Amino acid sequence: MKPVQFDGVLQLESTLRDLLNKNGPDVEDFDTLMALIDRLKSDDIEPFRKEMAPILHPGTIIGFSFTKPFGYNGDFFIIEKIYQQYVSPDPLCQKWDQFFHRLPAANAVINRKKLAIEMLSRLNERSDGTPRNVLILGSGPVTEVNEYLQQTDRNNLYFDLIEMDQRAIDYARKKNQQFLDCMTFWNRNVIRFRPEKQYDLIWSAGLFDYFKDKHFVFLLKQYYDFIAPGGKMIVGNFSLHNPSRKIMEVLGDWFLYHRSEDELRQFAAQAGIPAGSTDVISEPLGINLFLEIIKRSG
Repeated sequence: MKPVQFDGVLQLESTLRDLLNKNGPDVEDFDTLMALIDRLKSDDIEPFRKEMAPILHPGTIIGFSFTKPFGYNGDFFIIEKIYQQYVSPDPLCQKWDQFFHRLPAANAVINRKKLAIEMLSRLNERSDGTPRNVLILGSGPVTEVNEYLQQTDRNNLYFDLIEMDQRAIDYARKKNQQFLDCMTFWNRNVIRFRPEKQYDLIWSAGLFDYFKDKHFVFLLKQYYDFIAPGGKMIVGNFSLHNPSRKIMEVLGDWFLYHRSEDELRQFAAQAGIPAGSTDVISEPLGINLFLEIIKRSG
């Protein structure tokens, strides 16, 4: 399909019907579809969704996000589908799932899993056999921990996993059955959770970009107290430079607070975290940013 000049609802309908008639976009159609969505005006969104209704059901990953079977965006099951690059066995859904996995945001989510595994591996290497405590906020399917443990011969890390959705905990327990001796699951709200120890690493990849600014700052301040001296807290947030933002919002009904590096640094300052203790890093695409906070010894 050649790029189209989108001039209104009629052309929108014609373009989408072409895609639906062949059960989804081929690889050569991906850029065209992305460009079409990016040009949508607010009045075009409902007609667009109406045309896309045949694929906005839980059988496609996009439709799973749109319909929210678990009641919220970014649930553990859709994150697991991204991690596993799941494609439906249904021929009517396959091209749409393949399109979803080509989205930059989906690749950024996979990159942040890789970053988590690297962080855990480095912490374990530095432990010299001494047990280290890790706290994960919004732990979801716990896939990054699972993959880290699968590739580690001598693990010295012990995990507290905080998750509000009991279904996610049940899924993660089953997935990590062989590693439960180093995991404790907590079915808690992160705002109300009060640990009884400090942690060498506090990690949260996909939670804080659902919070308003004041809650973000509140949680930074709260959990800074639970970082062990010399330890780190790393908090992920989608950046302003997310080329998939429009399609996430229009097709997935998936809304996040996108933020800049400067905003993340300002939040740390507002939380009273000492100057010079923070940095902002990113995964390779620059779509997921990570506020890194180090608690200096002494």
